[in-house]
Amino acid sequence: MKRDDFIFADDAIAKLEKFFFSQLTESTRRKYAGLLAIKGGYYGVSNVSEYLGIHKHTVRTGKKELIDRIVPPDGKVRQKGGGRKKKL
Repeated sequence: MKRDDFIFADDAIAKLEKFFFSQLTESTRRKYAGLLAIKGGYYGVSNVSEYLGIHKHTVRTGKKELIDRIVPPDGKVRQKGGGRKKKL
């Protein structure tokens, strides 16, 4: 698939897709972006990051989590040790 072939659906579907993406949690956003990147082929990561307005590393992380089937602990959004550190 060429870079120019990576076209998202018409405007109405694209708006719904972006709305759906905005409603997801942090980890599901990464995984959804990773899934789109896998579907996108060679230029998937850069196209998805541009389309969704997120960093390429976030898309790559989501792709890796999907491929490795990484699941956060029950009821948690982040892995242990993730997030901001507490002030002492």
